[in-house]
Amino acid sequence: MHEIRTDTGLIRNRLMVSVDSLKQPDRVVINRALALAEEVHHKHYRKPSKSDPYVKPKFIAHPMRVALILIEELGIKERDILVAALLHDVVEDSSWKITTHDLEKKFNRSIALMVSIVTRPAPDENIARELQLLTYHERIEQANVYARVIKLAERLDNLRDLKDMDEPDFQKTYLVETWQIYVPIAANTDKVLHEKLVKICRQMEEALTISLSTSE
Repeated sequence: MHEIRTDTGLIRNRLMVSVDSLKQPDRVVINRALALAEEVHHKHYRKPSKSDPYVKPKFIAHPMRVALILIEELGIKERDILVAALLHDVVEDSSWKITTHDLEKKFNRSIALMVSIVTRPAPDENIARELQLLTYHERIEQANVYARVIKLAERLDNLRDLKDMDEPDFQKTYLVETWQIYVPIAANTDKVLHEKLVKICRQMEEALTISLSTSE
């Protein structure tokens, strides 16, 4: 059910329908999280696709789709995991104005911890970026299964977007990182996510090979 990727109204409606069976207090928390994500991301857009090059999709579709991957493709409906999925980019995309401490106060420690684990570290001129990212990836690998599942679902959604973009250099870089880091994590986390990541990576590799051979 991931064919509709850019209509935020339809995606939002799908999400609301998907959580309608949850208890009312849980739905309230999920709505609060979605409202915060919409506030943080309201001016953020993703790059246009090859199929629709003149439209920049609203970024908020991404965290909603990540939550939908958990619900629709993995059968996960635990409130805190869905909330963390919706909020997974708010710290970084608020330029760290919203902190994990803020999320702990607004929601709870479990949600704040999951968001903290999947949030890329802020650049630090005193630490090489490569070392920062190495530590970040190690933290994900060692995290609890729920944080890993959120990160892997995010990676899957990003690959689904990237597959339809005209960004061959970035696609190749992203594929290498996925194969080297996230596919092994997926193999030790969730069979379904592992299979989906491997499948889409192979599809992208095939498409890139065709694209590169055509342009030569």
